[in-house]
Amino acid sequence: MTDADASSSRACSGTRSVGEGVLLLLAAFGTVPLLLGTVFWWGTLAILPTVAVTFLLAGWISRRATIAPWLVHALFGGALALGVVSIATGFLNGLSDEAYATPAFAHAGLALYTRPVSFDYSSYGVAHHEFTYYVYLPLLTYAQVPGLDYRWISLAAWVGSVLWVARDPYASVVIGMPWIALLAANGQNDFVPLFALSLALAPRAWKGAYAAEVIALGLKQLANVIVVFYHLLRREWSRALLAVVVSVAFLLPFLLVDAGAVYCHVALANPDQGCTSASASFLLLKRNYWLYPTWVVAVFHAPIVDRLRRLRTRWAGRG
Repeated sequence: MTDADASSSRACSGTRSVGEGVLLLLAAFGTVPLLLGTVFWWGTLAILPTVAVTFLLAGWISRRATIAPWLVHALFGGALALGVVSIATGFLNGLSDEAYATPAFAHAGLALYTRPVSFDYSSYGVAHHEFTYYVYLPLLTYAQVPGLDYRWISLAAWVGSVLWVARDPYASVVIGMPWIALLAANGQNDFVPLFALSLALAPRAWKGAYAAEVIALGLKQLANVIVVFYHLLRREWSRALLAVVVSVAFLLPFLLVDAGAVYCHVALANPDQGCTSASASFLLLKRNYWLYPTWVVAVFHAPIVDRLRRLRTRWAGRG
């Protein structure tokens, strides 16, 4: 092959790489209509193909070393731009009331679970009335900057999570997907716990990991489930027990004031006056709850894949 032929071959290869990268980028942004389908068209079941497409795309992107570096940056930049535009203009926003409800409890004190909050708010010109009880762990309502729209806090927490796992292309692509950025821009309060989980459990050595874990245990219940199971799977029995103790410690002052209210609104996750548990289908199909298993697969994909391979080999040997 002559030098000219080699140069032409490299140029063609580069063109194909760019073209493939653009197609993958467009596919990644195609997850946004899938997310909107959970709101407007197909119901919450649409979150399942949204998550599945996310994992597949992340696998394809992370395996393409020639295009992955610029594509990962382009994906993150585009998703961040979508989030900023959404907050600033209201485009694809207003999908959740958590941007208003979560900060509203910050002045409740020890009555956090005892008294409901009733308030009116306007979301991009649309008036709403809210009457609800607080259903999360106590630190979440205080994890904010007074006077700053909670949407910016959620988006900043999303950015922090993506940057924290940036050394892992697969993890950064999964967490950096546009549909996830859009949920952050809508002020879903899951992104603060997910950022704390990233700081605590993502495979990156630093001295503040345990402090981040303690903070995560005081934010939202699904984060506690992840922390406890993380230690149980690693057979760190004392750490798992300590996580449970810390979780209860955060709730202890409120348990002393009104244990029944804590049970109804934290254990049963009921934001209403009654004391009944939410249905399993409601919990399984809430679009924002799927952020947690998505985060787990993103951060721990390597040990998960390794474990599945071992199980497959073991079952193949038995056959």
